[in-house]
Amino acid sequence: MQGYVAVLRTPGLRVPLLATVIGALPLGMLGLSLLLYAEELTGSLAVGGFAAAAFGLGNAAGLSAQGRLIDRHGQSRVVSAAGVACAACGFFLVTVAPAVDWPGFVVVAGAGMGISIPATTGSMRVLLAELVAEGTARTAGYALLAVLFQLAVLTGPLATSLLLAAAGPGAAVLVGGLLACGAALLFARSRASRSWRPSPDRAGSAGVRGGTGLTVLLSIMAGAGVSAGVVAVAVPAAALSLGSPGAGGVLLAASAAGEIIAGLALGAISWRWSQARLLLGALAGSAVAVGLVAWAAHSLVLLFPALFLVGVCGAPAAIASSALLDTLAPRSALTRAYTLMVSVWLLGSAVGNSMGGVAAGHLGPRQALALGACWLAAPLVAAALLRRALDVRR
Repeated sequence: MQGYVAVLRTPGLRVPLLATVIGALPLGMLGLSLLLYAEELTGSLAVGGFAAAAFGLGNAAGLSAQGRLIDRHGQSRVVSAAGVACAACGFFLVTVAPAVDWPGFVVVAGAGMGISIPATTGSMRVLLAELVAEGTARTAGYALLAVLFQLAVLTGPLATSLLLAAAGPGAAVLVGGLLACGAALLFARSRASRSWRPSPDRAGSAGVRGGTGLTVLLSIMAGAGVSAGVVAVAVPAAALSLGSPGAGGVLLAASAAGEIIAGLALGAISWRWSQARLLLGALAGSAVAVGLVAWAAHSLVLLFPALFLVGVCGAPAAIASSALLDTLAPRSALTRAYTLMVSVWLLGSAVGNSMGGVAAGHLGPRQALALGACWLAAPLVAAALLRRALDVRR
């Protein structure tokens, strides 16, 4: 636990860390809120699905763009501008959409909200790398960030449910935008963020495009995102086939709980493996765990521990991939590299959602889950064959 204590005692980190948690809440709120708001306006669940997908794809594109801007112009201006834009898009959507007789309007506005979600998590990741001493404490910082992010994303749908009952989906969209704005302004006003300056070294641009290790890592994360997207669709489909449609969200929450617990445990101990070896082991464990989920798809009782194991294996992969950026990306491009890694994972997840939906519909949820397990073989083989490219020392 000393690593966590050291992170929390680091001067200037607590306020941006709090802002990062608040800024992650809209990620768990807006996809569901936009889906239900679009369905309420148009009467079409398909339009709602397009709005949620547009939000996710916009978020991937926006994070990548913000990472590039932050590495050039600093955190405060970029993050605060994005937060204000997100709140403005939400307000514009809720006030104008009822008067616009075009179903695509809510889809476009949803994409705008996704693009303008402020990159507080990526910015916080960079602050941890610069302000926390290398070693156990920094690994604990990455673990703490991953755990708090998961908690916030898990809390988002619960907050949305309360808002839906009290005021409807339009209010949930507004609140999500306001939370993003408030978090961005709080982060931008923190001393650590205002003091951070981009590196004068412009070689980082070439480093991001040309670094073999970073290219390998991004490919691995894209493949892992596809598998996660398949599981995210196939698990609710399995619950539906078992006659318990309401259990889908609880089953996915079991996976999130496993990731939170494993992340806390990993950050509290001194790990002797290299980050590349840890990533390789986590991918192997994840492939086995998703295979167990496919085997357990005939029983809700068995699905819960199997999905918990998926989360336990996912936590080391998330922490190791984040830590690897310290050696694979130059300081001048660290924000860009992190946001790009998140973006390719989100894009892979979107592809996986589509694959999972098709596979579950035509073959059944068990076969879709087996596809998710098999798909992990690709990034696993890549990590094994190209481990030397990831094991860079500085």
